[in-house]
Amino acid sequence: MIRVELRSVLDQPVLDEILRLIEAATEIEGHRPVGEHKYSHLRVGAAGWVGVLAYDDDRLAGYAHTRWNAAGDVPRMAVEVVVHPDYYPTDVARLVLSESRSVLARAGGGLMYLWVHRVEDAEATLARRLGFAIQRQLAFMTRDLAEPPRPPRLPDGVELRAYRPDLDDGEFLRVNNAAFAGHPENGGWDVGELAERRKRDWFEADGLLMAWRGDRCVGFHWTKWHAHDSDETPAHEPVGEVYVLAVAPEAQDAGLGRALLLAGLRHLHARGCRQAILYVDCASEGAVKLYESEGFTVAYREVCYQQLVSPVVAHTASDLSRPDF
Repeated sequence: MIRVELRSVLDQPVLDEILRLIEAATEIEGHRPVGEHKYSHLRVGAAGWVGVLAYDDDRLAGYAHTRWNAAGDVPRMAVEVVVHPDYYPTDVARLVLSESRSVLARAGGGLMYLWVHRVEDAEATLARRLGFAIQRQLAFMTRDLAEPPRPPRLPDGVELRAYRPDLDDGEFLRVNNAAFAGHPENGGWDVGELAERRKRDWFEADGLLMAWRGDRCVGFHWTKWHAHDSDETPAHEPVGEVYVLAVAPEAQDAGLGRALLLAGLRHLHARGCRQAILYVDCASEGAVKLYESEGFTVAYREVCYQQLVSPVVAHTASDLSRPDF
């Protein structure tokens, strides 16, 4: 008999249990069932969500990771679901999704965003069968990097240099937040968010290429180097990622985006990467065309579904409510 628990605080033993669940699903599916942003919050034990956990006796069978977003007039709750491979044929996913909707309803209702990863047909998912609408799609694109791309042609007066920790933080954040204004993942960063990213194992200052016109940053290409899984037995050759590519609004239409893309790809090639990957919002037609023109093709999509959840009256004082923003 599956039982569902709600927790507003996830202590370290529970976090470790959740991480083991994610790794078990990753091993079977070949990709992590939660996005990097949410996975990183789990790794550091950040607060601000309600954990929905499904247990079979004492074994964690499923988990819904929820985070509240303050933007907009309507409260939003982003959800990602992980189910242990041993419970794929069961209703564990339905149970944790149902309870997640109940949490949002008791907290006053709002929009529920559900991310589903590695989707081939966005219409043929459990989310669609449960009445969720397609809100957003990210394309996962790849290209061969066996040969270094051609040298970039920078606009007049623009030079590239690697990011200098602390010294360049202000200009990086200014450009990032202007380029991604209103973006649910990349927009509205502060010094703390940037510092948290810099703590990750893969971060390299030399991999963050910043374009400067005098003392003003006009764009950047933050690359990411994915090593193999084991130092002793490589699972794959290093893969390079176009992690974040941003151009300041005042520097658009000058060819800077393409130049930054090529510069970053050349850096990744020199670093030993022979394949490049990236994620891009399918609605960003200009960005998609840029990447396609430089040899990237779509491998699959990540889909965000949405559903408006109506409020209900909480039945007990112990019902979990929406955290303060």
